[in-house]
Amino acid sequence: MKRTLLFFLPLLLIATSCKTGPKRIDPDGDEAVTSAGVDYNEINEWTDLLTRRMLQSAFLDSDEFGQKPVRMVVSKIENKTDISHFSSDLLIGNIRGALNESGKARFVSTYGAAGTDEMTRDTQELRDDPLFDSSQVPDAGQASVARLSLRTQILWVHSQGFKEQQNTYVVHMFVTDVRNGEIVWEGRSDPIAKKIKKGGVSW
Repeated sequence: MKRTLLFFLPLLLIATSCKTGPKRIDPDGDEAVTSAGVDYNEINEWTDLLTRRMLQSAFLDSDEFGQKPVRMVVSKIENKTDISHFSSDLLIGNIRGALNESGKARFVSTYGAAGTDEMTRDTQELRDDPLFDSSQVPDAGQASVARLSLRTQILWVHSQGFKEQQNTYVVHMFVTDVRNGEIVWEGRSDPIAKKIKKGGVSW
């Protein structure tokens, strides 16, 4: 009998472990992992807050920047944190999408630091390709030039005590008029702070 139990025990453990594999969760829910860095739900918080602050500001409604919606481009993105894998593409992509959807801004994808698409330039090069109907190729000079640029800094402050340490993260954004270099809007996210007991850091 003991031999039978010893034989089936490893099989039982394997079967049990198979049931504890990955499961799908709500990334904004209580089951989401909280790290010492910046998590998915916190990037969404920053997205909502910064987009709302930009839309509530008067600069996108101003006639100073030409036709509506105002043409914008993503400028330099600086990750000044300790997180080498910080998802700046998610942060900027969310904000870019929200501003586009608002109808107040439209982002140019022919140049910039993120969200670029080479297809506009590639399509122009089809004009001399005998495989394509050149009459369908847009005339030269049709691409939009952005009037405003969006520059982003992800900032970090590290504080350390005797038994605990803290990471505090903030996003700082500037919107610049590319015609004259003047900053027309500047804003920061609310800080996200994580306190960690020494020896228990998890990234």
